[in-house]
Amino acid sequence: MISTNTFVNLVDPNKNIVIAYSGGGDSSALLHFCYELKQKNILLGNLSAIHINHSLNNEAEDWEKHCKSFCKERDIQLYCKKISIDSKKSGLESAARQERYKIFAKRLQCGDQLLLAHHADDVAETILYRLFRGTGLDGLQGPLQKRKLGDGAIIRPLLPYPKATLNTYLKDKKINFISDESNFNSDQDRNFIRNEVLELVQNRWPKAAQQIQQTSVFASQYVYLIESLLSDRFGESLLKNKIERQILTSLDEPICAEVLRYWIKNNNIAVPNKRILNEIMKAFIRSKPSLKTCVDWSRADQAQNGGVLIYIDGQLVLDKK
Repeated sequence: MISTNTFVNLVDPNKNIVIAYSGGGDSSALLHFCYELKQKNILLGNLSAIHINHSLNNEAEDWEKHCKSFCKERDIQLYCKKISIDSKKSGLESAARQERYKIFAKRLQCGDQLLLAHHADDVAETILYRLFRGTGLDGLQGPLQKRKLGDGAIIRPLLPYPKATLNTYLKDKKINFISDESNFNSDQDRNFIRNEVLELVQNRWPKAAQQIQQTSVFASQYVYLIESLLSDRFGESLLKNKIERQILTSLDEPICAEVLRYWIKNNNIAVPNKRILNEIMKAFIRSKPSLKTCVDWSRADQAQNGGVLIYIDGQLVLDKK
């Protein structure tokens, strides 16, 4: 059961709400739940939805028609946007996500709240995927429940709930929704985790997804604590693209590595993986660098800028790749 009290403590009922609506079960449950709250005069702001047609599936046009029909039945304003995805520079999923968020940011007006239907199972799937590929503490963090986007905010009110709760809601309310058959293809890594691994784990531990989601919250708190302590100790020196090598060499290696990660992250550059970070430590910290010393890196999906690190006049200088 989705808690109304918990929902309105997170979402401002007096401000406009926009639902990111794909037509799938999760976003359908969220949209209908908000519709019910609107009917009960619990939500006082405007309720609307946005549907992004990625043009990637043969049924994409039918999905858009379904979304229009769903919203028309409930007298909900729906904005539809058709896009084409250029996945040459990054993966298809990453490119589609970037395009969606660009549209979301443009559509949100001052104070608007964009609601996404991510739930505990989504977080568990992401955390397990990262663990299997190798990750640090940053990778154990789930998505933020609330953050700024454009002139508005993104809110994920369903994060504490497992998918089973949403499925029960959909069944009880007799809500029609779209099923994307590609989600059942377990040849893809994320689908394999969702359909095979997570299902097997939840048969043994029914609350596994919620527990993993809660662990991601704890990880976020620890990351916040560490970064706050680093900020207090090193101040504005970690906000610039240059840092004195002497500051870094005076630290124990584990602390030095964390300072480097935080410094790079603060400059809006992709944090390097363990191998690259070790290269940086070897080239700039463990040995005396020269003007020719250089380490560069990038993310495979190019979701963030890659970085280039060089040495000039006793300072490590960071730039975008």
